Amino acid sequence: MVAIEAAGLSKRYRDRLAVDDLSFTAEPGEVLGLLGPNGAGKTTTIRLLTTLLRPSAGTFSVAGVPASEPGRLRQRIGVLPESAGYPGQQTGREYLLYHARLFGLPRTEARRIAEDLLDQVGLAERAGSRIATYSRGMRQRLGIARALVNDPAVVFLDEPTLGLDPAGQRQMLALVGEIALRRRATVVLSTHALAEVESACSTVLILDRGRALAAGTIADVTRSVGAHRLSEAFLALTEAGRP
Repeated sequence: MVAIEAAGLSKRYRDRLAVDDLSFTAEPGEVLGLLGPNGAGKTTTIRLLTTLLRPSAGTFSVAGVPASEPGRLRQRIGVLPESAGYPGQQTGREYLLYHARLFGLPRTEARRIAEDLLDQVGLAERAGSRIATYSRGMRQRLGIARALVNDPAVVFLDEPTLGLDPAGQRQMLALVGEIALRRRATVVLSTHALAEVESACSTVLILDRGRALAAGTIADVTRSVGAHRLSEAFLALTEAGRP
């Protein structure tokens, strides 16, 4: 089963196409790097695929669930949005327990999953601390734990390393790899950091002005434009045709 399949996906805001006729697929266990300059349509694409926005045209499915069944689709995905907010007065344990219960898990099972996830993201020792005392990196790790409470088949991470120091970035990328490897989940990683994509992603999708410029393995994309590194290919693709 294909993890993500989009066909002719578009989103229009009045006279502007934020996503323009986008078609691509992603396989189970794949870490897909979603790349593009500011305004390329990365966040809009994630919001479409997670059913927060309705497409103006086209269709898609995630984890085998079509866009026409948004309630069932949401049960199969996990999301860490850009600049996610957290209730500072809750503890990390309370936060995860609350979200696990929202997915209908019995209290005992929800508590077990919350404890397991806190351990997996390295927050077991701070499980009883209020989120207001967490660093940015700790909050991002908690956000990833939150995205995993329902054991999703596809996980969307929008700029998960934004604002983190190098050590925090390495921890976050290690978590991304573990999600794909241990859970066999597909991860869509939206980022501006090309080095992160080269170290963590198996495939890339490069967008500009809402359109797909290239898709495939990093080797295939760099080879297609005669480049040696992803950064060179990215610049060659996104700067072509610009004034």
